[in-house]
Amino acid sequence: MTSENLAGASWVLNPAFRVQGAELVNQAEGVRLALTPPLRELWERRDVAPAVQLTEEAEEALRKVRLIVPPDASAAATGGLARRAEAPLSLPPGAKAGAAVWGLIGAPLDMGGPPGPRPRDAVPVVRDALSRRFRLLAQPSAWSWTLRARPGEALPGVVDHGDLLVDQRTDTGVVAHERLRALVHTVLAQGHRPMVIGGDHSVSYPTISAVADEHPALRVVHFDAHADRRAIGSSATADCGNFVSWVLAEHPRLEWLTIGVRGVDPHLDLAGSQQEERVSYLTADEAATPRAAEKIARFCAGRPIHLTVDIDVLDPTYAPDVVYPSYGGLDPETLTALVRNVIDAGRLVAGDLVEACPAPTGRHPAATHLADLVEAVQLAEAGRALAGHGGKPGTNAVAGGGS
Repeated sequence: MTSENLAGASWVLNPAFRVQGAELVNQAEGVRLALTPPLRELWERRDVAPAVQLTEEAEEALRKVRLIVPPDASAAATGGLARRAEAPLSLPPGAKAGAAVWGLIGAPLDMGGPPGPRPRDAVPVVRDALSRRFRLLAQPSAWSWTLRARPGEALPGVVDHGDLLVDQRTDTGVVAHERLRALVHTVLAQGHRPMVIGGDHSVSYPTISAVADEHPALRVVHFDAHADRRAIGSSATADCGNFVSWVLAEHPRLEWLTIGVRGVDPHLDLAGSQQEERVSYLTADEAATPRAAEKIARFCAGRPIHLTVDIDVLDPTYAPDVVYPSYGGLDPETLTALVRNVIDAGRLVAGDLVEACPAPTGRHPAATHLADLVEAVQLAEAGRALAGHGGKPGTNAVAGGGS
């Protein structure tokens, strides 16, 4: 039975839950809830009309533990969607935050590739790098020289939704992608902006598709050394080399800007002219010119934006620990500046950061650069919020410092 809250938003009870004695239990996700009288009534009336109505407060609490999920997430939720991260990340929103909370998802998934370290194994490494940055940003005394201000009071919050459940032995790519799509829908239903940490670039297909369902005017800004537009062919779902083709085929109105491409691509699938009108490119060389900021400003122009970053967009000098390195790439400063251009010009509603691998040296530069980008996004959005609360960031002077 599909039910709704008092405002009319629809939801269904998560089929992964079962009654066990005096508890409601989602074994796959490791969630146990005391079967209180209100929850018992909700459970027992799940197949009975009229529809159950929830207050906004009750709905928020039940969505948080995924006892209720959007109807289009129900089938994929049957075996569980995500488990709590070993060390969940969080960042409280500042009182002056101007952007919605980020909903963090770990996606330890890749669809195969050459031997060696895999992107799916980088999720805990990126999480560890993020935890250090969030601890620093959360300090009330933290000062940003980029903003010339204390960013804490304007930072958008971060809520950790856990790591996608993936059984590498039994899950097909189709199953894993549908599970991730459903998980992103549950994050969106809570009013959070999805931020997915991969994993390989195939995770962007279900992620962007779910976000596009929520934001019909969505545009995608894609940083990558490669176009990722191999032909779909007979494949059952997207892989890291054709996820763009899958997204464009599924969403015929979606417009796309890829930045950082270089080299020779023997597998580029240039589809019909109608699809090509929706896709534009800036090569790695072009990304280092003033034209790049102008192109980004025209493309974003206040629209809802999904930001997807394959860290191999950086030159291997800076990020060698990737599966498909390509020389002639961007440097970290250029990438960060371009991401700031995206935030300044558009309305960032979702993102994914992918394709880092654990480094045998233990230094993990690719994962570190992904974490740096998350910090840059946080600071850029804090800067915009501070500017909207009485002037430019930087008006709070530092003792003994310049303005």
